[in-house]
Amino acid sequence: MNYNETKALTDRVKGQLTEFYNGSSWVTENFRTKVLSLEPDNATVIIPGHSHSVAQLVAHIASWRNFAVQKLTGNSDFDITDNSAQDWPDNEWKEVCVEFESCHKNLLTAIENFPLDHWTSKVPGRNYSFLFMINGIVEHDYYHYGQIGSLMAAIKKMNNSM
Repeated sequence: MNYNETKALTDRVKGQLTEFYNGSSWVTENFRTKVLSLEPDNATVIIPGHSHSVAQLVAHIASWRNFAVQKLTGNSDFDITDNSAQDWPDNEWKEVCVEFESCHKNLLTAIENFPLDHWTSKVPGRNYSFLFMINGIVEHDYYHYGQIGSLMAAIKKMNNSM
């Protein structure tokens, strides 16, 4: 992959992350507007039939964004074990929102500062490239945003029936 192709891909990813967080999505409201404005009682409720609360899902998204930041900034020893407390933190809603916003900014900065000629290199401790990882972060965000949307619809239905 040449310099221009790599630059175009990383610019596209930064754009996708920005659109996800506070852009004008063609599908629904952006993440910041729709999710981070939830009241704590709604964010932390676990709805029957769902494994996690909105707060847990947002904290999980932030954990993997932080994983990417750590790897992009040279912390090769940092790791997350699937289904661990680090993978699924259980924090207060306000703390989760602050962490997500901080992680978002840090991720965009880490992408911007990452050397273009390193994107095809392997992520330390993993069997994939930095480019694969950062594209995976975008996919991971949207996957869990779909789950959050389902939860929010169930929460709304629950609140309307009370």
